[in-house]
Amino acid sequence: MITRLTWIPDNGKPETLTTEIPEGLLAQMRDLIGTPEWVASEAVMWINTKVGDQPWTKRLYRLARITALDPEEPS
Repeated sequence: MITRLTWIPDNGKPETLTTEIPEGLLAQMRDLIGTPEWVASEAVMWINTKVGDQPWTKRLYRLARITALDPEEPS
């Protein structure tokens, strides 16, 4: 599912990107965002990401830095 992922990179300024996350996994991740387990997690995950007009690429994210996952509205 195409999703808007908001995360906080090392510079501390939130950034929103377009990502592709399977629907079931997206629901699980959304349920966990902000919980103490999520915030304290050291877990990382490769997520298919698109920035602007660049091609899709897999990028590694520390899950605790993800602050929001919002499904993109169909155009």
